[in-house]
Order: sequence, then C-alpha cells, then structure tokens
Amino acid sequence: MPAATQVCSLVPDSSFLHPYDPDLDGLRRLAACGPEHLSKLQQQYRERPFVKEELWAGKIARALRNQPDLDEEELADVTGLNFLQIERSLTWESECFLREPTSPNDHEEGSKGPDSAQDRERPS
Repeated sequence: MPAATQVCSLVPDSSFLHPYDPDLDGLRRLAACGPEHLSKLQQQYRERPFVKEELWAGKIARALRNQPDLDEEELADVTGLNFLQIERSLTWESECFLREPTSPNDHEEGSKGPDSAQDRERPS
C-alpha cells in the first residue's frame, strides 16, 4: 500500500512487545489503507481485553531469553516490574496453561497413561 494513502494508529495490546523500545510494550502500531479500515482494526483491539499480567509475562519471557540465569532481583531490575507483578504474571501463565484444552493426539502410541515409563519420574 502506498505510504500516501496509509493511516496509522497505536492501540493498547497486552500481547505486543516492541522489538526495540520496552517503553512501547503494550502499544501495537496499526497501519491501514484508509480511515474506515483503520476504524475496523481499532474496534477489533477495543474488543480484546488488555491483560496486564499478559504484558508482564511477555516482558519476563523476553528478559529470560536474553539472560536465562537472572535471579528474582535481577529480573525485577531488567523488566521494571516489582515482585508482586512478577508473581501475578506467573500465576496468570499457570492458569492459562491449565485452561488450555489438550488434544486427543497428545498421548501418542507408546504412552499408556500415567503409569507408563515416559510419564514416571526418574529416581534421583
């Protein structure tokens, strides 16, 4: 689309992490071919809830990708989050994981249920 006809807007989006500027995390840039199209895109994001814990989880994931061995204090410094925000994001991620439906193909051949060798913990 030619830049002359393009219109842009920033919208809140807790799933968006800016690639270069952490201060812009949570703000997605929309580009559309005209005002009507932009309005439709903005409406889609208005209908999506902004979940602070989702944004915080993204900040934590990015920090740990760059520096996997951060302790809690370093993680707070790098992300700009406090300990309560870090805890809430971890709780949110756990709840999302538990709500995810499992696929019938998750238990392939060879796994016979909870007592199979694949699923048992190995002795230390």
